[in-house]
Amino acid sequence: MKILFIPFALISFTFFAQNLKTEDITYNYVKLPTSPLNPKPESYSSYVTASYEEENKKILAQHEADKAQAEADFQRETAEYPNKVKAADEKYEREMAAWNEKGLASKIIEKQVLNENNKPVKDYVPQPYRKTISMPLMKTNYDYNALASAHLKIDGYAKTTNNALVYTVSLQGFDYTQPQIKTEVKKEATVANGVSTTRDVTYYHIEFTYRHPMTARVSNGNNQELFFVSPEAFIEYKTYKSTASKTAPSSDYSVLIKTMEDKILKENLTTINLLVNDRIGYAVTSRTSSLDFVKSKNESHNDIMEAYNNANAGLKSLIANETLAIQKLDAAVATYNAALSESNLFDKKARIDKDITVAIYFNLLECYFALRNTTAGDEIISKLATIDLSNRDKKLKEAYRELFLDLTNRKAANGL
Repeated sequence: MKILFIPFALISFTFFAQNLKTEDITYNYVKLPTSPLNPKPESYSSYVTASYEEENKKILAQHEADKAQAEADFQRETAEYPNKVKAADEKYEREMAAWNEKGLASKIIEKQVLNENNKPVKDYVPQPYRKTISMPLMKTNYDYNALASAHLKIDGYAKTTNNALVYTVSLQGFDYTQPQIKTEVKKEATVANGVSTTRDVTYYHIEFTYRHPMTARVSNGNNQELFFVSPEAFIEYKTYKSTASKTAPSSDYSVLIKTMEDKILKENLTTINLLVNDRIGYAVTSRTSSLDFVKSKNESHNDIMEAYNNANAGLKSLIANETLAIQKLDAAVATYNAALSESNLFDKKARIDKDITVAIYFNLLECYFALRNTTAGDEIISKLATIDLSNRDKKLKEAYRELFLDLTNRKAANGL
């Protein structure tokens, strides 16, 4: 009996030997808007405009006028030049004739006694030249249609030109302070032949402040404003600081400024578009999360692995095939809930012990989020609150609490 008992004890101890694994997963889902339009238009058109275009036109018109005036002045001075040269020659000839008539004694007295040299000098007549009119500093013009096409998209609507919904972003122009080269002296140690020497080393970097303000307006076909946003973050100046170098940088900042302008333009347009979609769009949103599964030495947790596979497939097909995704997620939820009927938080040898129970709860939360089942999700969060969780799991639970609170508010706003 003893011989038979030992193997049985070993079997009972190892039967549920398990290894809990976590896999990261990234999938897309449709985020509900916080302020949906009702009734919902079917389409929209988007535009980018610039509030500084009129000022640019005035500056350019003045530039053209200055160029025209400079050309007119050059042509007039060119035409007048021969007469001015002739008049200077004639004046010089008259003055020389008068000077030559003076006696030698008078000339000596003027030069040596009175310290005067009254010998005539021909007037200098400058050669006419075209005045260079430099191009004035203006705000950048863009291909506004291309910007709108690339960056202004409202998910859940068809993009047309019938103006059912008009989405316009107005640029106010890239604004920046004059870049400056800043220096910083650091002490650096070098070792040569076992001797350490400290010396002062100068580092250089370029620094300036910048901003790229813009606003967004969404209106209906009757030009009634539905949504307007002017992000304060776009109005505040930010500081650019280049990487420090031991070599002094070039003082030609044109490429740096243009690069920063294009970069901030795209970043701000992306931010604007996220704000608009969060408010009224049905944004296809990327979410990175994780799912747990059990890697067993036997087949004791095949159901958990099957549920994991269904959950994984369901999440990844949410956008491509919503019907299939719901079927997969529902199957995973059913399997997870069936397994939880065996949950035993106080027996480490249980098939569904505390660690697996907690893992299943978090997997269920991800499935319920994708299914927009906030009621079931809140119940899981309440159950997790009764379990002594690790610090990591406590933070994860709070993250899901915030996620489901946001989803609850969005569902309410959408009448779901």
